Amino acid sequence: MIKVLDKYIFKSLIGPFFFGFFLFVTIIAIDPMINALQYVINENTSFTVMIRWFFNRLPQDMIFTFPMSVLLANLLVFGQMSRGSETIAMRAGGINFYRILVPVLAFAILVTIVSFVFNETVVPGSNRRAKTIKRQEIMKLIEPESTENSILRTSDGAFAYARKVFEKRGIMERVLFEYYDSNGILTKRLSASEAQYTNDHWILKNVIEQTYNDKNNLADPVSKPNIDLYISEKPSDFARETKRPTEMSYSELKARIEAYERSQFMDTTEMRVGLAMKTSLPFASFFFAIIGASFGLTNSRSGAFVGFGVSIGIIFFYYVLMSFFSALGKSGYMNPMLSAWMQNIIFAFIGIYIVRSVNE
Repeated sequence: MIKVLDKYIFKSLIGPFFFGFFLFVTIIAIDPMINALQYVINENTSFTVMIRWFFNRLPQDMIFTFPMSVLLANLLVFGQMSRGSETIAMRAGGINFYRILVPVLAFAILVTIVSFVFNETVVPGSNRRAKTIKRQEIMKLIEPESTENSILRTSDGAFAYARKVFEKRGIMERVLFEYYDSNGILTKRLSASEAQYTNDHWILKNVIEQTYNDKNNLADPVSKPNIDLYISEKPSDFARETKRPTEMSYSELKARIEAYERSQFMDTTEMRVGLAMKTSLPFASFFFAIIGASFGLTNSRSGAFVGFGVSIGIIFFYYVLMSFFSALGKSGYMNPMLSAWMQNIIFAFIGIYIVRSVNE
């Protein structure tokens, strides 16, 4: 009996979920669609180019529709079950609301996993393609071949400077590596006309090596044709890529943050908030499922239209909280992980309160 009930509730959620998914995607897609049409009409941009930009831009917005759709699906399904007195029959059979939530949570966990995988595998690549299409084919901007004046602290503790970095070729011109001891005293300097990245390490060419025995004693410069330098930094690290967190997967963004923190290149607070958001947003489906199911039972007379209105109100409240707390995290007023998860924590308490009220 219980297994039949689980399958019944789980299958009942599938149809409304996809209905909500396509509904919310359509609503969210209106703004980028209008933007694309404006470029076609006002800038004479190719319609084909704008279609490619639009469909590569869309996955980023689709991430937000997963929890929305879970919320709407539970509001509709449990509202219908309450109107049909199905929940009354379940309780008469000795099944409490906590047990009814089991298939709901299973469905939410499945959506959470799909959302996270989608955000990891589809969104970063599509965002990069959308950015490239907009810069090169719509705005006609020419991408620079090299990055100039790169400054970085490397994994072996050196302060590195490169006049030019050609990321795609894996070459740097006019490079300098300076090593300091724990007291901040310069101990060694390596200067090279060129550095080439090959086989997971750098080859410094036409090197001048200077060693400082103490701050008043400089050893004679030594010329060397080549030096192999084994550091974890790659050409992309020296090129200071301008990828946004949404253009990187969780592992890529985590590696970028660790590289920046190790080299003391820049403050990573904002990036850490973005990293935490990659897990907190997919998990919103879990909390939306609990609230949607509970709220659906307490509003037994509401139909699809009212359910849609209620879901919009709840979603608006959630994303206002998300924007507020993420802003606090990015500005340094709140721990990055806490700022990304705070709205989920609040919704968890709200969900627990509603569930306990419904089960009484």
